[in-house]
Amino acid sequence: MDKFLSKIGYDKYMNYNDRILYFMLLASILVSGFYLVLYLLYIPLVIAIVVHIVYISFSISLYYFLKIKRFRFVKFSMILAHMTQLTLAVFVWFSVDTGYNIYYFMVPLVTFLTMKYNDKTERNFTIITSLVAAFLYFFSEVVKLDFYMYQTSMEMNRFITGSSILCILLPMIYILLVFSKSLYASHRDLEFLANTDALTKIANRRVMFERGIQEFELARKYKCDFSLIIFDLDNFKLINDQYGHPVGDIVLQKLSELIMSNTRDEDTFARYGGEEFAILLCKTNCEKAVAMADKLLHLVRETSFVIEESTINITISIGVAKFSDKYKDFDNMLKAVDQALYEAKNDGRNRVVIADKNNCNK
Repeated sequence: MDKFLSKIGYDKYMNYNDRILYFMLLASILVSGFYLVLYLLYIPLVIAIVVHIVYISFSISLYYFLKIKRFRFVKFSMILAHMTQLTLAVFVWFSVDTGYNIYYFMVPLVTFLTMKYNDKTERNFTIITSLVAAFLYFFSEVVKLDFYMYQTSMEMNRFITGSSILCILLPMIYILLVFSKSLYASHRDLEFLANTDALTKIANRRVMFERGIQEFELARKYKCDFSLIIFDLDNFKLINDQYGHPVGDIVLQKLSELIMSNTRDEDTFARYGGEEFAILLCKTNCEKAVAMADKLLHLVRETSFVIEESTINITISIGVAKFSDKYKDFDNMLKAVDQALYEAKNDGRNRVVIADKNNCNK
């Protein structure tokens, strides 16, 4: 199936509105094929049989235009061909009792799923065809026309009406399931992009503040432990100057992988900005936070990063703070740990400094 779809130009990474066309077109061909068989067996109306054969052939030919990426042509052609065939069936071939006019409801739904609303032409086409379909349905119900080419029995009318409803529901259920899955995937991707740092693929600054505020309020409310670590790469500018910014980016990526593999699932490791990173340690007292900081300090210092045949050794400076009622909010706690990091830098780098040691010893 995948090989066949690839041959006709289908790509699962293309725009959803374009991808759904392949399934819409297939559904249209299958439904028309069903009615063609019905006419051949029970309703010998030659003009209807010929039109359905032409419609099916035309729909199959549209796959060629999908392959060459003429998506707008396929959309417009598919909708107009559907409405033309439907109008013939409703107003010329059969009486409205067959229930064919139910298919007019397909027009707004199909156009909504396939058209791109940031495209003015496609948006206007959707509005116009939907209004025309609504008018034709209303006209077919209100105005009873006495001239039509073939009189079907009451039993056949009921069968056609039921078949029409079924032929609408089954493809639409499948298409809406595909649409829902695509919508969920898009939402998941957007959520990932909104919460993730593009370079290191760890949590970003926004997530750090959201979870930091949340953990701070939980610690204040339930009197539980909460600690914060901020660390910064020492002399990172020299790495960028000596090896280039692309290598500097790889260093940040490899460092993030190293730290991530040494943090707990319940903790939040985030890029604070530039070469600064933060770790939110929930239910962790100061003693354990300092032990964690010392572990990371030695781990980074003893790790060599091999990048493009160059071996790069780095160190980090770390600030640590424990939750205390003296901090009025998370921002206040963050300022304290930032000051501790600043002191670690000024005292010679490659070290851990604790914010408010008196609070840490409690």
